[in-house]
Amino acid sequence: MKLNLQTGQLTAWVERGVALFCLGTLIPAAFGAATQIPFLASWWTIGIGGGIVVTSIGMMIFSFLGRRLRTWALVYVAVVSIGLITWPIAWQSTAPATSSPWLWVCLGVAAVCLAVTSGTAWGFGYAIAAGLLFAVVRMTPSGQGAPLLGAVQDMIVLVMNSSVVIVALGVVGNAFKSLDEIEYASQREATAAAIDEALLEERHRLDGIVHDEVMTTLVAAAQNPNDLHVAAQGQRAVDRLAEAEAPAETRLPVTGDQLTWLVTDVVGALVPQAKITSSLDELAVPQQVASTLGMVVREVALNVAKHSNATNVEVTMISPTQGEVLISIADDGVGFDPELVPKRRLGLQVSVVYRMWAIGGHAEILSKPGEGTTVNLSWGSTGEMPKVTFEPEVREHRPRRMPEIPELNRPSLVRLVWIVVLLQFLLGWTSLDRVTSAWPVFAAQVLAVLATLITLWRSEKNPMKTAAAVTVVALLMGVTLLVQSVLPTGDWPGYATWHSTVVMVLLVAVLVRGRELVAWIGVGLYAVVSAVWAVTQSLGAGDVLRVGFGPFSWMLVAQLLQTWLIEMSDRMSASRRSSAAANKAIAQSFSKMVLRDVWLTQLRAQVGPLLNRIADTNYELTEAEREACLAQEGRLRDAMRAGNLVTELTSDAIEVARGRGVDVRLVDSRGTRLPEDVRAALTQHLSRLLTDSNTKRVVARAAPEGYEDVVTVLTVREDGTSELVGLDARGQLNTR
Repeated sequence: MKLNLQTGQLTAWVERGVALFCLGTLIPAAFGAATQIPFLASWWTIGIGGGIVVTSIGMMIFSFLGRRLRTWALVYVAVVSIGLITWPIAWQSTAPATSSPWLWVCLGVAAVCLAVTSGTAWGFGYAIAAGLLFAVVRMTPSGQGAPLLGAVQDMIVLVMNSSVVIVALGVVGNAFKSLDEIEYASQREATAAAIDEALLEERHRLDGIVHDEVMTTLVAAAQNPNDLHVAAQGQRAVDRLAEAEAPAETRLPVTGDQLTWLVTDVVGALVPQAKITSSLDELAVPQQVASTLGMVVREVALNVAKHSNATNVEVTMISPTQGEVLISIADDGVGFDPELVPKRRLGLQVSVVYRMWAIGGHAEILSKPGEGTTVNLSWGSTGEMPKVTFEPEVREHRPRRMPEIPELNRPSLVRLVWIVVLLQFLLGWTSLDRVTSAWPVFAAQVLAVLATLITLWRSEKNPMKTAAAVTVVALLMGVTLLVQSVLPTGDWPGYATWHSTVVMVLLVAVLVRGRELVAWIGVGLYAVVSAVWAVTQSLGAGDVLRVGFGPFSWMLVAQLLQTWLIEMSDRMSASRRSSAAANKAIAQSFSKMVLRDVWLTQLRAQVGPLLNRIADTNYELTEAEREACLAQEGRLRDAMRAGNLVTELTSDAIEVARGRGVDVRLVDSRGTRLPEDVRAALTQHLSRLLTDSNTKRVVARAAPEGYEDVVTVLTVREDGTSELVGLDARGQLNTR
């Protein structure tokens, strides 16, 4: 059952983080707006400013209520976009603005909102369009009349910062999508393995009863029909079968995969050529329902095998609505007119229609002479299924570290960090006219390269060494002090403060690599150093907040994401253990259901009447019944030794052939189930040989795994000639 827990919860957490970030941007936006609101039209301030505040708060509330944010996010994007377009119109002063529009802090968030709710392509497209439009606005008087170079720098930073976040979210999202698929495939394999193991245990248990009690009784009855000891032995066999049939535990629900296995097994045994398709992943049905469906499907398949003369048989299993099962068995055989079937023939009526009615289901039989037959079986749930529960696990305390997630700790993220750092270097080079000396800038970039190399060294091994993390923080403080030493005084230096983004990215990387405390100490030191610089340079409160808010906000988002990843890793580990326990419990319950309701039903139909007569001390077996005992013993021996090679119909043909003196020997040296194409071809080939009056001897052998011929069949005829035929993995016959 595919739950998509990882990707679903990731979406919720990402939307919550975006909502939190939207709310957080109101702080620097408020400081920037404080000096610009007096020059803006009141309609713009109320409509755009108020709209941004309302949508930011609305997104925060809805995200924590577990509601999707698409509508709120689109409104936020629309308000911010309209605000940017109308900014020059809303500017009421004849003098140029003294700073860039405060709306810039919302543009990047709007791009991320669009990427999260509508797709990365929309996010990238919006970031580029918003960057271009913002560059145009920056060159107008309402945007401070920035020169072309400054406007282009603003555009690059806006597009770059938005793109970094969008790419990072895309990488994480793809990683968890990949993880979901791996977990789903792993669960399917674990479920199948658990079912196979449980079925093998039950099959061995049943084979033990069959061999020790049933087969021994049949042989003894054929040789000593009136022996009281044989009668007692027969009664013991009847009792052992009854004990094996009695349920000894609560019947757990049957999953869609298990129901598919059951239908495939019963159909494949009777109609090997049938093509079976199933989409019952999201399903659970009571065992009684699954058992009845299995028996009804078997009855339909038996009718197909005996009466239809069909070449093509298709079985389809779907769940049209939650909790509903629809199984369709269609063949291209001779068909019949249901209205002409005598009422006294109760086969289909009792074994199919009434059985489905008894479990609250419905059977529909559609057929016309010469047009084949279709049987539709439907059942719908009327209540909740019982659930498998386990004691809550006691979680051990262990160090917090990022989980190993496929496609997440990859070179793509390393390259992303280098791209961000190098782009900041480019901004620094284009701002050399704003600094008092160039050599400290280049020295700071050398230290930044060293810090990046140390941060990303052996990034596949986490956590990074504490000494390495401390060294990175020290280098970043050196970068900060060198850059600040050459910044101009009295006004905001613009992109000459390129180092702030480098500090932010590398400290986030340190955090992700498992050194949270060191990363937060680094952020605190950077904020203190930058605040002291801003105060000593006589900058305003808004500029002081600007130098500290960026790294703190990004660290907060990274911390939330990392906390979620670690928590998700713990949940996944617990889920694996719980899933393994649930798989084992459900598989064991399912295997006992198959034992009781499928295998034992078939066994009782085969030998039940004979065993009851043997156990009756007042009944004397006839000669025909003694021969039947030996024939049934032979059928059971074939099923135990060569279950891969026989179906119910071939067992009938083998019994008839042995009755007229044909030597039939079956050898199964294969450890796994034969491919369905091989089973179908083998059934047809054996049926043809066993009904041929010239056949004297047949030896069929299933080869071990890895052989070119999956099955070989040796035929000896009455005239002494022989033929060796091999069947490959596609069911193709090749004469040797």
